[in-house]
This record gives sequence, structure tokens and C-alpha cells, in this order.
Amino acid sequence: MKKFRKVCRWLHQHLGFLAVGLTLVYGISGIAVNHAHHWDANYQRGVEVFMIEPAGTGPTLDLLPVVIDRVKPALEIKNSWRMEVDILQLFVEGGQYDINLLTGEVVYRTFKERTMFYDMNFMHLNTGKSVWTGIADAFAGILIILALTGIFLVRGSKGLKGRGGILMGLGFFLPLIYIVVERYL
Repeated sequence: MKKFRKVCRWLHQHLGFLAVGLTLVYGISGIAVNHAHHWDANYQRGVEVFMIEPAGTGPTLDLLPVVIDRVKPALEIKNSWRMEVDILQLFVEGGQYDINLLTGEVVYRTFKERTMFYDMNFMHLNTGKSVWTGIADAFAGILIILALTGIFLVRGSKGLKGRGGILMGLGFFLPLIYIVVERYL
């Protein structure tokens, strides 16, 4: 058993150091993803409202150059769409203009990637697939090894026979209790 504990300690120590960076990426991104209903971790969004002289509701091809001239977008227009009879949308890099053709109200909505969070969420959610799938699977395997080797590192009243066993049991029961309450009650 002494040799087994020594192997567990070696694995736990070395794989633990290897896992630090990935654990931080998944931990920080996990908190951000869990609170997506409070804020958008991927994009910083902005809204600006201003008025132009109304262009009326004529044919889109006739209105488009007039509206563009009055809105004076700072960026090149990538596309446009007549959402409704009185709403024309202009799309630019990182934003869009919603123009009310009858009132002249323009709502300019912008979005910009939150560099650190966007990249971490990209990895956490495995958006890119390919090589990252293998890295994520290897990390999951490392976490399993860390969990299993950690069980045998501490002996006595702080280990499995005492506080460690209680905490490990709690770690098993929390997800079970949650799933029973959430799905079956």
C-alpha cells in the first residue's frame, strides 16, 4: 500500500500542475456560462439612438442610398434588409442600424468580443472542435485520475475514514439530490 500511495502522490502532484491552466480556463468560463442570463460574457454590447430625416416607405432600392446618406455609417455596409415596411436594417462589421423609415429614429446596436471571456468560452464549449476535442478529453481523463489518486493521499481521521470520506460522500450526493429534486419531484 505504501508504494501505491507513492504512485498516487506522484501522479496527483504532476498531473495537478499540468491541470492548473486548463482548470482556470474551465472554471472561469464555467462561472461566466452559468450566469449567461445576467450578462453576455462573449460580447460587450452597446446601443445608440439618434434621429435622421424620415425617408418614407418607397421601394427599398430607391430608399437605400438616401438612408445611407442620412445615417452616415462610420463603417462599410455589409448588407441591408427591409425587415418591415417601415423598418430598414443596415449591417456593418460589429453592429447594425435599425432605421424607422417613418419616424427617422435610428437604433445603432454594436457588439464587440470580450477577448479573454470569448476565447475561454470558445474552448470550454468546444466550439472549434478538431484538436481541442482531444485536449479536452485528455483534461477530463486527468481530472478523473486526480480525483481517484486524491482519495488515497490522506490517511486516518482526515482521510477516507473521517472528514475526507464525509466530504467525498457529499460530493457524490449533491448532484444526486439536485437531479432528483430538479427532474423527479
